[in-house]
Amino acid sequence: MGTTKNLPEAAVKATTTANQVTATQNVTQPTSSSRRVLDDTSLIDHAGDFVKPAPPPANSEGEFKNTGPVWWIGLNNDQTHALETVLATAGNALATLAGPLWPEVAAALNGSIAYIESVNKFGGNNGVDINGVAGFEGLIVTPRWGKFYEELIQAARLVISGRTIVDFVIIASGDVPALGATLGIPVVASVLTALESGTPFGWALAGALGLAVDLLGKAPDPNEHGHIWANRDTAGPWETFILAQVGKDSKVSLLSWQGLFSAQMGGGNDVYANRPQVGDWETWTFVDNNDGTVSFKSFNGNFLSAEQGGGVALYANRTTIGDWEKFYIVNLPGGKVALKTHDKGKFVSVQQ
Repeated sequence: MGTTKNLPEAAVKATTTANQVTATQNVTQPTSSSRRVLDDTSLIDHAGDFVKPAPPPANSEGEFKNTGPVWWIGLNNDQTHALETVLATAGNALATLAGPLWPEVAAALNGSIAYIESVNKFGGNNGVDINGVAGFEGLIVTPRWGKFYEELIQAARLVISGRTIVDFVIIASGDVPALGATLGIPVVASVLTALESGTPFGWALAGALGLAVDLLGKAPDPNEHGHIWANRDTAGPWETFILAQVGKDSKVSLLSWQGLFSAQMGGGNDVYANRPQVGDWETWTFVDNNDGTVSFKSFNGNFLSAEQGGGVALYANRTTIGDWEKFYIVNLPGGKVALKTHDKGKFVSVQQ
């Protein structure tokens, strides 16, 4: 079994201004030296990995599979629409398949019905894959054959502590470098490794990005990295994200190759994608605009906004939804997503 990892909240959420975060505490935990290898490999370049191995035999309520705490449910379109009814009647077939995990699985599903329906809709009403980890809040829900289960079972035997499924993914990607490379998040996994070794957040981020650090100078500003733009015509590794539900209802996080989307001060200011742990600033409400687009509302009620409709930077500083605050979800191989602006059709991009 692996070593229990605890996320140091104080090192992640330190005193913050609109444009600068400076960690003031060292958090020391015994870990091995960094094992992460920075790799720009993208799932988009490996579309062959898109196909999940054959699922277990189907039943009228859906398919269930688990390895240790990592579990997966596969539903076709009809089963997705019937999920609320199935849960209301105790989900007899699914309950039998899930066994001791069923109470936790059922609770997670009950708190996510609307979000699961939205993912099904934006995926073309072809059904969904629902991925969870026992003991962690939230789900990763993708259109069918999103493949996350086959990736997450690489970490099924690790003993990991954290709050959300995104925390699990980040920690596991640090312990299993191949998982981080496959999911396209080796950088954020490296940030966490440096953080756990007792390095303040600013230094950890700089080191993870391979920057020269002047040990006699002040810690670099982490917000020099993880800038978010909407200026790309195609989706590559920088434009590829993991969208995960992180609690009840439609609370979500967006994980990029450099870190989680974070609304500074909870919203009303800049937004960066450079945090290695889910907190209030990294939690967004997923809003279905019922016109083919979605919006993302920050902790304090400000919406993610592509200035000028695309072509420049993103902020979280609008209190109502207009065209600049609307994005199209583009589903990518492997269960990832890209975001395209409503007005100019530009892809959201997290760049150095």
